[in-house]
Amino acid sequence: MKYALVFLSVLFTLTACTRNRGNEDHAIVVALSAPPSTLDPRFATDATGTRIAGLLYSSLVRIGPELKPVPEAAEIIEATPLSYKFKLKPNLSFSNGRAVDDSDIQASFAFARDPKSRYSTSFSVIKDVHSSLQTPAREITITLSKPSATFLSDLSSLKILPAKELNGLAQGEAPIGSGPFTLVKKDANEIELKARVDHAYLKPKVPGVIFKIVRDDNTRLMKMQKGEIDLAQAEFPPSKVPQLESSEKLVVHKYPGLAMSYLLLNLKDPVLKTLKVRQAMAFAINREAIVKHKMEGLATLATSVLTPINPFFDKALTPLEYSPNKAKDLLKDVGPLPELTFKTSSVPTAVENGRLIVSDLQAVGFKIKLQSYEWGTFYGDIQNGRFQLATMRWVGSVDPDLYRQAFHSREVPPTGRNRGSYSNPRVDALTDEGMQTLDLAKRIHIYSLVQKAVLDDLPIVPLWYDHEVAVVNKRVKNYEPPRDGSFWILTQVEKP
Repeated sequence: MKYALVFLSVLFTLTACTRNRGNEDHAIVVALSAPPSTLDPRFATDATGTRIAGLLYSSLVRIGPELKPVPEAAEIIEATPLSYKFKLKPNLSFSNGRAVDDSDIQASFAFARDPKSRYSTSFSVIKDVHSSLQTPAREITITLSKPSATFLSDLSSLKILPAKELNGLAQGEAPIGSGPFTLVKKDANEIELKARVDHAYLKPKVPGVIFKIVRDDNTRLMKMQKGEIDLAQAEFPPSKVPQLESSEKLVVHKYPGLAMSYLLLNLKDPVLKTLKVRQAMAFAINREAIVKHKMEGLATLATSVLTPINPFFDKALTPLEYSPNKAKDLLKDVGPLPELTFKTSSVPTAVENGRLIVSDLQAVGFKIKLQSYEWGTFYGDIQNGRFQLATMRWVGSVDPDLYRQAFHSREVPPTGRNRGSYSNPRVDALTDEGMQTLDLAKRIHIYSLVQKAVLDDLPIVPLWYDHEVAVVNKRVKNYEPPRDGSFWILTQVEKP
């Protein structure tokens, strides 16, 4: 009897291990070059953290494949310039089993509207939020104090938070969510999500997603080629693309996206606040040579924060001229300059491009010191204003209201994303007007003026529009590369 029990115990263990191994084998393994700063949707500001949070937390609406708001956890049943009425989908619950109720809706909007929240200016137009989830109607009515052309796009960033479970969270601990996946574990090298088979409106076709943080480009390439990684979106430098394309096991998607690289300038700095200095930097950088020789042509020169596939992109703008002589002439008027510090992340491509930019700046007379840091340290410095010059990217820019978020004087950190501390009353007025203008033609005209004003003022130096490169193993089915780089496609893919 004793041996029979031992045998059954071993058999049960082996069966459990096989079951777990099978689930892991069918989970989608996604490569990341750097970990997200947080998965808490209240505080996630980097693209990776925001995108993973989109799998863990529900939104009333989300940005769809056509880059327009589409229903997610709720359907829009009535809309006017000053009010929106939604019907929440039935049986929506958090991953601990508790049903989403009115207190959760109220807590979610209260956080977003709090003056300390980075969303506060986007949702300052909200006058009242009324919900009646305890009734069969399951309605949420939002009234606005004034029309907002950006409201639905902004609403996609608001995640439904668990009011009762928010208290007592440890520092850095993310609350539970009501999205199609739940968090299993998170450490410095791996983030594991489990699919929710009981989810109200979306049941993923894979048992889970495993995000592997592989910081080294060559190691990431090797793991992709060996089949240890199923998918990588915008995680390979252009120099690795030919090797990836040569593999019979992989499909490489290359396409215009929504990512824009730029040189970020801290305008609180007494040197960089001078327009002639910024103009000299713009003339000094040979962006075309970097795109051609270092980026394998997988980019186009940038003029705007909005990319060419955005309907608000101003095609009339001309890329900045490369003219070292004009840069030198401008610096003659400025006089001797102190040494400046140029920061990049430690990602090899960022460091290489940083060196080329620094070399161009030094060639016209700037004294520049290049410093590179691992992503967390680098991003923390940017958020806290500890920089003079830095290379950065805007990722997934859909609505032109990004110009208000990035350049309005009210959006200076810690609550906003105007990290260069730019201030221009005309840009403030135009972006405020654009936010409230519902007429599409008028709105396009307003943002053409905004794009021109910012390009003339150079609070950032536009570099290039990065083409998206998504690499997927052929065993993964139903994958369509998302133009906005989101991970929502992971709710649709299959891995036999």
